[in-house]
Amino acid sequence: MTISYTDEKHQKDPSVTEYEDEIQLGTVLSESGQEFEIHGNLKEMDQALELAMNNDDFIFTEEEDTKLLRKIDLVLMPFVSFLYSLFYIDKASNGWAAVMGIRKDMNMKGIMYSWTGSAFYLGYLVYQPLASLSLQKFPLVTCFSVYMFSWAVIICLQATNHSYPAFTFLRTLLGCSEASASVFTTLLTSQYYRKKEAFLRVSFWLATSGFGVFFGNMMAYGIAIRSESFSIAAWKVLFIVIGLISFVVAVILHFHVPNTPATAWFLNEREKRIVVERIRENYQGFGTKVWKKHQFFEAVLDIKTWVFFIYAVAFNIPNSALASFGSILLSTDFGYSSTDALLYGAPQGVVEFLCLPAIAYAIQKFNLPRLLSTAVVITICITFACMLAFGKNSGTKLAGYYLLYLMQIGPIGSFSYFASNVPGYTKKITVTSVYLVGYCVGSLVGPQTFATKDAPHYTPAKIAIVVCICVAAGCFYTLWLICYMENKARDKKAIDLGDKYCAPKNIEFSDLTSTENIYFRYTL
Repeated sequence: MTISYTDEKHQKDPSVTEYEDEIQLGTVLSESGQEFEIHGNLKEMDQALELAMNNDDFIFTEEEDTKLLRKIDLVLMPFVSFLYSLFYIDKASNGWAAVMGIRKDMNMKGIMYSWTGSAFYLGYLVYQPLASLSLQKFPLVTCFSVYMFSWAVIICLQATNHSYPAFTFLRTLLGCSEASASVFTTLLTSQYYRKKEAFLRVSFWLATSGFGVFFGNMMAYGIAIRSESFSIAAWKVLFIVIGLISFVVAVILHFHVPNTPATAWFLNEREKRIVVERIRENYQGFGTKVWKKHQFFEAVLDIKTWVFFIYAVAFNIPNSALASFGSILLSTDFGYSSTDALLYGAPQGVVEFLCLPAIAYAIQKFNLPRLLSTAVVITICITFACMLAFGKNSGTKLAGYYLLYLMQIGPIGSFSYFASNVPGYTKKITVTSVYLVGYCVGSLVGPQTFATKDAPHYTPAKIAIVVCICVAAGCFYTLWLICYMENKARDKKAIDLGDKYCAPKNIEFSDLTSTENIYFRYTL
């Protein structure tokens, strides 16, 4: 896409190729109120634009809209939600294996086990930018199904040896393979749903990590109590079962989920056109395969990007620590046996799986500010973190441990923001990638807060959890305030411009960022 600005601040991106057969969209206003012409080849613009150009005077009924939304939900949401729960099971399997004998079998001492958790996030951190870029350059679902197939193989390979270095290396490769998961589900959600619908749908697939907690703990418990029935170690059986499930899901994903709504097998031609009209208000379509340098730099220079980065670091220190040491904490601090620790870890998944969608539904139904509501819920979770850290008896600590997982409302607020509030495909991928880099940094640090010398109660690690939850809540209050003020400024600019404030046709699918497009408003 070629952008010709009339002000000196902006210049055409030299990395974008010009074509002779360009189409003209018209004059657009940037956030600063400056005018610029936008034109380009269909190959460089959003993939939804070609459908949108044939939608002149296209009208659909509210009944059709409701029916189509229900169809999309039924076809995509159950599968994508299970896929995301499997993503959690895959990375958390290390924690269940810890109480099933892997530490003893591999002779792990000191911080050796902590590094098996950190190794996953190290691989995730290193490969994440390339994973995001590959999802943009190649067909979305086809590319991700390859990644998923690779991590299924790696999980199975974890059961093939007793070598600590080899196991840690495989955990690093697993992090590389799974670095694409959150980006994939975010991009897929943005293709089909309006901004006002994204928060609830993101809550569906993110909350199923709670189902993953429940299902994974119960599966590990079932294998552990029958360990004498197997000819190999129970933790090896666990890895093989999880790997085979991931392999089957990867095959189904490849054939079941389309790369874009334009190629969706479950939509007829009219429904595909309705999808395009539904997502006009997002000011983003299906995505473009062209990486745009100016959008990358805009994302890097946006203060909101770095607030999300700080949040991701703060949130994932306790998140990863509990994922790796939750079962150990239940055993050493709470006093449960190794097998009972697996059983007692399951209810926290139920809390997450049931409560988070309920909270998201209430926020959508009553039209509450999503960023602000997310901040409030995280603030409440500070109380639960204090119950876990400073409780005097196992009952209080266990209740805090379960309820603390309501803090997962934070990733729901984050990924729904990326899906609906970050127009510009390259910018969306960049902002999401920076967030995930913060996710990796926090996840690398998290397991290290549980030092062996602090066993069995790990009090310093618990205090770190309380502090990090406080920082996470502060980040969301900051994000809400920034977006609120920017919307107010845009509304004032619209009034000042008067008749000049008129969006050209199909501007929604021109792949403009929020800075380039004054007509965009943040969903608070």
